[in-house]
Amino acid sequence: MAITSLQFIVFCIILTVIYFILPGSWQWILLLGFSIWFYTRSGYAALLFLLVAAMASYAAGLWMERELERSRQQISACEDRTQKAQVREASRKRRRRAFILLCFLIFGIWIVTKYSSMILNTIAPLLSPEASGRGKTLLDQLIVPLGISFYTFNCAGYVIDVSRKKYPAEHNPLRFLLYVSFFPHIIQGPFSRFDRLGRTLFAPHRFDWDRMAAGLSRMLYGYCEKMLVADKLAPTVNAVMAHPSATPGIYLFVAILGYGVQLYADFSGYMNIMCGLCQVLGIELEENFRQPYFAVSIQNYWRRWHITLGNWYSDYVFYPASMGKTAQKIGRKARDRFGPRMGKLLPSYFAMVFVWTLTGLWHGASWTFVVWGWLNFAIIVFSMQAAPVYDWLKGKLHIRDTFFLWRIFQVIRTILLVSLLRIFYCSPTVGAALDYIRMIFTPNWNLFWTRPKHVLITACAGTPVAMKYIFAGTLAIFIVDLMKETGKKFRIPMPVRMVFWGLLFCVLLIGGGGGDASVGGFMYAQF
Repeated sequence: MAITSLQFIVFCIILTVIYFILPGSWQWILLLGFSIWFYTRSGYAALLFLLVAAMASYAAGLWMERELERSRQQISACEDRTQKAQVREASRKRRRRAFILLCFLIFGIWIVTKYSSMILNTIAPLLSPEASGRGKTLLDQLIVPLGISFYTFNCAGYVIDVSRKKYPAEHNPLRFLLYVSFFPHIIQGPFSRFDRLGRTLFAPHRFDWDRMAAGLSRMLYGYCEKMLVADKLAPTVNAVMAHPSATPGIYLFVAILGYGVQLYADFSGYMNIMCGLCQVLGIELEENFRQPYFAVSIQNYWRRWHITLGNWYSDYVFYPASMGKTAQKIGRKARDRFGPRMGKLLPSYFAMVFVWTLTGLWHGASWTFVVWGWLNFAIIVFSMQAAPVYDWLKGKLHIRDTFFLWRIFQVIRTILLVSLLRIFYCSPTVGAALDYIRMIFTPNWNLFWTRPKHVLITACAGTPVAMKYIFAGTLAIFIVDLMKETGKKFRIPMPVRMVFWGLLFCVLLIGGGGGDASVGGFMYAQF
């Protein structure tokens, strides 16, 4: 079901009406029914994978809870510390083995359905040159379930949290299934923690006019981001990416900047639509963005972009890896040889290798995504290593972080770096990405002067009317993000707001195109 379709709007209206008619204790059951129905619109076969992951994680959570209670009772019966330590260690090993078995199941499904092509196409040429390319044929025969990356990671995080005793396991299988299948976060996130989402997901809610107005306003803003900016930019960006050699270098760079705007408008548009719908229902989803294009460094950018994914990696990959025996051993050796600073940094670098490799793979089953992740990692490591030099230079030049021009320089530098890295993100091969970068910095004046009409059409995103929507929409997104970044708010009278949102709705009806054939037509839905 396309999120930008009339069918989805009707779906939301029917859900909302029935939701507030039903008694509060029945509302979560209605959400479960609608979520399952929504998910089956992508195919009934995909539902099997979802149910397997959900039920396996539900059972693992209950087992973890019982194991923790069993070990607690055994520890209370022990008389000395040695016995207590042995019981704790034995329980930890049993829980670790159970979690590994769960990972083999749910991550095994994720890897087989999503990464078979990449694995086989990487290994096959090493075994037989004639076997190259056969992985694609196998992948075409597999079902890649909708949102499998999101619900797989959510399930794994839930079991880890229960094992860490952050919250008790859910004993109702249907409530847990709702958490996994809840349709606003299953396609593109956010990664919702069970305890945080559950506080409002399972609670009864009453209708509230102010909440509905705020939620509908946010949904309308999200639809404008998606349909008036992202969808209008897509044809030109796709055309340039498909045939970069037919476009002058300066426009190749403009296209990759446009791709960044398209991706942000597309992803944040989806988040605003779903967060707005949840706000109408009284359910709180975690925020996934915090003005990413105002970031002052790559590290800062990734604390603002897809925030819940970064938090997931921080809690379940970075922290365990950096505090593990191997990382701590590396840290001790680095401390002895290079000093205390490197002793602290090297365990982090060790953990970041796993984080950025997984981040690249999560975004796509291709080596271009892995290289993109490694390049992010390299820039972050370089920045952390060079931090003392940066601080020394800023001191010599009397530059303070609060200086406006310095902040502008940092923001522009970060946008340029992020945009150049995205060339690997959206290129079919690493070689194609390198060629794209080479063409950006190799002026082709003949192409520039001999094909002005083509260049004009490309620059205008197909038509002058489309360009106006893109320019106005991008400017509006910038102003909204700037207000959020600075914390400024304007009190606008209700009648003026109603007129504004009414006009915006009319603009959306006139200028908004139809939805994509894929689910929602959203770029992150492929992950």
